[in-house]
Amino acid sequence: MAQEAADAKINALSAELKLLRKGLGIQAKNLPAIAGERLREVCGVHEEDNAGTVRGKVVDTLRRLIEKLPGSQRETARIVLGFGTGPDERYTQRLQLLGTGADRNVRTMQRRADDVIYLLAEAAYGAPSPFGGVSAISQDGPWHTSGLAVNLTLTGSAAEVFETRRVVSHVAGLAEIEHAISLARPASTTSPPDLSGLGIDVLAGGEVHSVRLVSSTRVAFSLRPPQPLDAGDQHEFFFRIRLAELPAPFYCCTPEFLCESFELNVRFDRREPPQRVWRIDGDLSKDAQDPLPARKPLFLDNAGEVHTSFRDLRPARSYGVGWQPTP
Repeated sequence: MAQEAADAKINALSAELKLLRKGLGIQAKNLPAIAGERLREVCGVHEEDNAGTVRGKVVDTLRRLIEKLPGSQRETARIVLGFGTGPDERYTQRLQLLGTGADRNVRTMQRRADDVIYLLAEAAYGAPSPFGGVSAISQDGPWHTSGLAVNLTLTGSAAEVFETRRVVSHVAGLAEIEHAISLARPASTTSPPDLSGLGIDVLAGGEVHSVRLVSSTRVAFSLRPPQPLDAGDQHEFFFRIRLAELPAPFYCCTPEFLCESFELNVRFDRREPPQRVWRIDGDLSKDAQDPLPARKPLFLDNAGEVHTSFRDLRPARSYGVGWQPTP
């Protein structure tokens, strides 16, 4: 019965999205009026929202859902819904853009449009709404990360991490967000991390407390927002971690709960640039620092930096950057 109910919601939302794509799609002047009940629910639209707010929530939510689709279907979804197309291009005109080469059969293009609409509806019921909607059928954990941005600066053996983390609460009264970092031991020692050399400061968004070792390589701490979060609330923390010595030549995010996006910028010491740099994308945590597996290479820019990004990070998998230091 639960699966039948879920299928019914997906089919209902799919039908509403098919109505929305008609005419000018998301560029239609009457978009707030034609947004259906399921779409409003998914986008977190409230009765008191004005037309501009409704439009913003619908457009932003659809844009985020499109990014969750496989790469080959994202552009199809954008065209179908009217993202980035001409201001006067109606659905039938946009549909022609889906044809490639000799494959311009109207039925084929319509089928592609229908398929991508269904996938969007399916995606909408697979992840929490950014505006507090009730789109998630299941939510693991009391919160998840909707956006993570990290700037890592290396100076000699020392490291400084600036992290901006936006979390979404899944429960009412969320007063503590548990966080942890893993500090792999250098090969030269078997000692656990020295907390006296670890500086963690919240620069905005709350406070940090209860810094503690939970294993020989893992340090946990608690982030406390200024006030408890209700279900669907978003909150952003900005904090800094200073390390007297970076224990191993890699930096990864290994989420415990869902993480929608992760942006990582690493600034290397210009005096000691690495021999090579590579992208770590969904590795098992125990394999993250292994330099042997074939991985996508990354290259320093003129400022001595590398930048990479990830989407829809799977819990217990590692995402980030590894490098081989210059001897």
